Amino acid sequence: MNTLSIPRRHLLRILSGLGVGLASPAALAADPIAVVMASNSRQRGLSSDKLRRVFLALPTDDDDGHRFVPINLAQSSNVRERFDRNVLSMSPTEIARYWIDQRLRGNKPPRSASSLDLCRRAVQELPGAISYLPLSQVGSLKVLSIDGRSPNENSYALR
Repeated sequence: MNTLSIPRRHLLRILSGLGVGLASPAALAADPIAVVMASNSRQRGLSSDKLRRVFLALPTDDDDGHRFVPINLAQSSNVRERFDRNVLSMSPTEIARYWIDQRLRGNKPPRSASSLDLCRRAVQELPGAISYLPLSQVGSLKVLSIDGRSPNENSYALR
């Protein structure tokens, strides 16, 4: 009998691409965070400054000429908390205060996805949509480099 040996991370990527999520919350918390866009996007990467602007909902265009449409994970997500701390340099309390202030000024916060699957579908289908996911949960989405570095590099900003 022949057996196929597939590294665990490749198997998880294949399964996540099929919509099967096996990773535990603890495993997701240790996974690098990948910034993602639709697989057909021309966008290859972003600077950390531009990524911050996008998720503060400041008008910013992608390489395809679409306005970026940031999509956050749910507020209770550990991945979102890590992303907010690393990219926006804000705690959950600071983020809440920021968006209350922005709403009073007439500005809307990014959309939120209640699950990883919903986030993947929205990013793939909505022109200009950008989000972040644990690297093992990316599926067929395009992973963007941040400051010229990929999530597999030790010096990557969202590791």
